[in-house]
Amino acid sequence: MPTADQLAEQLAAFNAELNAQSMGPVLQIMQEANLSMPRLVALMYLRRREAATITELSEHLNLALGTTSQAIDQLVQVGLVQRREDANDRRHKLVSITPAGAEIVARVRQSRVEEMARRFADLPPELAARLSAILADVVEALKLARAAPSS
Repeated sequence: MPTADQLAEQLAAFNAELNAQSMGPVLQIMQEANLSMPRLVALMYLRRREAATITELSEHLNLALGTTSQAIDQLVQVGLVQRREDANDRRHKLVSITPAGAEIVARVRQSRVEEMARRFADLPPELAARLSAILADVVEALKLARAAPSS
């Protein structure tokens, strides 16, 4: 049975194969929107979470609080995210993605999906079917693990 590290290495190699062809369009989208990688990752995080504090974003991005705050300020200025008071704690601000920010995330995702579809079209049908079944099981297991209460 493979270890978690071995699975991670296999997934990294799989991802590298897919990234080899698809980063050009993603970089073009980032350039058009004047986004750095941390700002794009912040948008993606906010798209999944709906809202987060600067501290949560800082931890997710593994950046200093001041650097994260500056990146969020830049995203606010161009209308990709918005800030509002946290209804539960007025001392904290919540950051959420705007429709314009969500559109950029959707474009990046669509670009990646299109490239993966092109690459997967070359797979033998039986291998594609096995991969589909395995990925569906893995995604479901990861969702369940994320939803389980931590002890």
